[in-house]
Order: sequence, then structure tokens, then C-alpha cells
Amino acid sequence: MHLSVFPPLRVLVASAVIVYCASASSVAAQDSASTQQSRVQILVNDLGDRLGIPDVIHVSIVPTNARLMSVEPVEHEFELKVEDGWADALDDSELTAAVAHELGHVWVFTHHPFLQTEQLANEVAMRLVSPSSLARMYDKVWKRTHVQGDLARFLGPEVARGLASPEPAP
Repeated sequence: MHLSVFPPLRVLVASAVIVYCASASSVAAQDSASTQQSRVQILVNDLGDRLGIPDVIHVSIVPTNARLMSVEPVEHEFELKVEDGWADALDDSELTAAVAHELGHVWVFTHHPFLQTEQLANEVAMRLVSPSSLARMYDKVWKRTHVQGDLARFLGPEVARGLASPEPAP
């Protein structure tokens, strides 16, 4: 038996292992995106009903989104785009707050399309979620995007004042 037969066999086995591992990680990534999409879509359907939004809103998991989560009109529907991994970075109340905020934009767009502001979207969102859950969600957004945020600008000065931590005792 010739020993030169074995090196190509080792290369073939190693190649098969690499292909299998790459396929497995691709399937895992698809499963993660599918799980995230389902988790967000369930919230969209529930919160959209509670806000009385009759429009169809589809959730898409995208590789990157500068805002991490955003909604935009597409023909006669809306698309909520979520950066891959963002939904997994939020607990249930933070994700609910993020979705409620985006649906606030849909509500404003369908009722007062020229009044789009972050604060108005949050006012709609606060019909369903607490200001503190929105504040926690914004904290994660600002940490992830390396942006210094201003709760007063996003939630209104009165609400932000109520969320401010008391000064530590000297």
C-alpha cells in the first residue's frame, strides 16, 4: 500500500469538516434571525392591535441598521427593520418598549404624518409601556451606538425629571 494515498484523504476529511462547520454556523445564524423575527413580530401584532393600527407591519432582521430598529412605509404596508442581534440584546420589557416606540411612529404617520418626532412617538408608546422601560431601552441604544442621549428630548422634560436618579448623599 502506498502512503501517498492518505494525504489527499486527510485533506478531503478536513475540507468536509470545515464545510460542515460553516453550514452549521449558517443554519444557527438563520435560526437566531428567525427566532428574533418571530419574537418581534408577535409584539408588533399585539401592540399594533392595542394601538388600533390596522396597517400590516412586517418585521425584517437586517445585517445592520444605523438606528438598530426603524420602521418605514413600503407601498401600503410598513416594514420594521431590526438589526441582527438587537432583539436578543433587550429583555422583554425593553423590547416591548422599542417596538411600542416604532409603532408610535406608525401611529403618528397614519394620523398626523407631518408631526414626526421622537417625543411624539414615545408619547404614543407610553400608552402601552412605562417611561422607565423606554429609558432603559434608550440607555442600551446609546451605549451600543456610542451616542450621548438626552431623555428630556426623547421623553419630555417632565417625564425625564421623574426618572432622574436622586443625587447621592455627600
